Amino acid sequence: MGRKTLSDTLEEQRELIFNSSKSEIAPLLSQMGIDSAYLTSGEALYNKVINLFETQKKENQEERLAYDIFYEAKNSCELEARRNYKLIRMASRNDVDLQNRIKVNQPKSGRIEDWIIQTIEFYNLVLNEQDLLKIISKYRITKQSLNKAIKDLEHLRTLRNKATAEKGQTQEATRLRNEKMEELTDYCVELKTVAKIALEGQPQLLEMLGILVRS
Repeated sequence: MGRKTLSDTLEEQRELIFNSSKSEIAPLLSQMGIDSAYLTSGEALYNKVINLFETQKKENQEERLAYDIFYEAKNSCELEARRNYKLIRMASRNDVDLQNRIKVNQPKSGRIEDWIIQTIEFYNLVLNEQDLLKIISKYRITKQSLNKAIKDLEHLRTLRNKATAEKGQTQEATRLRNEKMEELTDYCVELKTVAKIALEGQPQLLEMLGILVRS
């Protein structure tokens, strides 16, 4: 028999909670202290859990979309940066002082935030070298293209911040969902235990609550 899915668990909880209010069951539960107010609170709790599941799914979807957009932009910026670094390194190969000034041989940072800052700095340093700009213009690297590349990197930073924010919202939605799910599970343990006692000897009523009785 396969493992019980979360959907299976929620369906069992729905059946237990909502069927407990049926006319043939509720009076028997009431004799054990499970009154209508208690059952109504269980229904509200279940509906809250379902709403939190939907919210978590929505937040998760928005997070995935934000990261997809970010990674697409990141790949584009990295591709252009590799191209520019190679061409500018080659164009400045005979001037060590120039290469040091523009930091063309500086090791690339592995952290995306630092890499963005480093690459923007590199482009700005190149923009200050008029003679170099003349040389690399034949490779279609111009003031305009470098300024656009800087704007693209700044936009990439914004996209990353948005993706990170979406991730945080997903984590919070997951926390709230799990917290309320634990509350629902605890509620159902109590209701199920009392129902087994209140409906003892009445297997048909127990089965209406999803409680199977061995014959």
